[in-house]
Amino acid sequence: MQHTRVTPVRSCRVCGADDWHTFLELGRVPLANSFVTDESVPEEIFPLALMSCRECRLMSLTHVVDEHDLYDHYFYVSSPSRLIHRHMEGLAKHYRGALDLGAESLVVEIGSNNGDQLAKFQQHGCQVLGIDPARNITAQARDRGVDTRTDFFTAEVAKTVRGDRGRADLIMARHVIAHIDDLHDLVAGVRELLAPDGFFALEVPYLVELINRRAFDTVYHEHLSYFLVGTLKRLFQEFDLRVVDVAEFDVHGGSIVVTVAHDDSRHPTNPDTVDARIKAEADAGLYRDDAYDGFADIVDNLRAALRAGMLDLRGEGLRMAGYGASAKGVTLLTTSQVPPGSLEFCSDTTPEKQGTLIPGLGIPVVSPEQAREREPDVYVLLAWNYRDEILAKEADFLERGGRFFVPIPQPRLVGAEELAASAGAVTTGARR
Repeated sequence: MQHTRVTPVRSCRVCGADDWHTFLELGRVPLANSFVTDESVPEEIFPLALMSCRECRLMSLTHVVDEHDLYDHYFYVSSPSRLIHRHMEGLAKHYRGALDLGAESLVVEIGSNNGDQLAKFQQHGCQVLGIDPARNITAQARDRGVDTRTDFFTAEVAKTVRGDRGRADLIMARHVIAHIDDLHDLVAGVRELLAPDGFFALEVPYLVELINRRAFDTVYHEHLSYFLVGTLKRLFQEFDLRVVDVAEFDVHGGSIVVTVAHDDSRHPTNPDTVDARIKAEADAGLYRDDAYDGFADIVDNLRAALRAGMLDLRGEGLRMAGYGASAKGVTLLTTSQVPPGSLEFCSDTTPEKQGTLIPGLGIPVVSPEQAREREPDVYVLLAWNYRDEILAKEADFLERGGRFFVPIPQPRLVGAEELAASAGAVTTGARR
């Protein structure tokens, strides 16, 4: 068996300092997307803990797992959720208008996955190029006609792309920057490839919302970094790049889309979304240790409540299953030390995950069709960030007396009475 390489983080990947405040230990757990296909191969486990840089307040994992072990063959495929597709369409419309993108424009996406986001530019005539290291998923993108390079995005790759295709009018990186250890090489590559008046648009889970929503389940080995706007501003300043706008979106548990330009570009900085957010972060105490200590206490209590709630339901003789075999769900279950036999199965729409087992727990992942044949009394909503959409989709299950156990922000049972209240609540509106 080939062992995965894991290394401790010494210096901050944003500012280079080595003054860390370690505040949350989640134990030793398997990789959240290492769905088991061969039970004869022993699973590896790794430390999962958080620390905060006292110099720039980057929040980071304490250890880094080798990127090839994480991404060469990847189980995550862009969500089929209507919420996410509307969000992607909204981003494409916004940047097409802001940059007047047309047939001569080049849009490059870092971590392009199966090409869903780029397709929304391509269908409006833009030239596109995806860059993603997962061989199995980039093949899917190319099969649908989205030009995709199987590679990690680096400064060297950026030079090659610039030589082949010219500079990019728009570079996107949706929920990928948090996965990259060498942020300086990444940003150097963006500076190399970005057109003089182009935009770099990155989307990341917002640390403020992670704390406010108690969303500790977004912490897993792929997510190396967790960002404040102030931290990102500092990172880009080192490369003569400037944060010009920030928008919040109610996706993936609360995210921000940060728009970056060359320092000397024509695009002005929006003080109402950039400077005001940095001030709000400071006012909330997020540049001090005690905010992170308080979050750790909340998470420890939440993990205990989640485990106790599931044990109570099992003690009542109720049959339980998981809904959504997400990486977030793996963190929820494994770090809360939920007994492996608590869930009979987990329903998921991703074909690549069906027929596998959830890491560390041995819970079989089945298709929604198979799940309906053995319907449980309670679904544990592991994909809680799609709560309203899922409740509406599963109205018949709720009407038959089924219930959902929603773990975040506080474990609670949800039944049919919640459906009317949640109907029509799905939104992707940006808050600038």
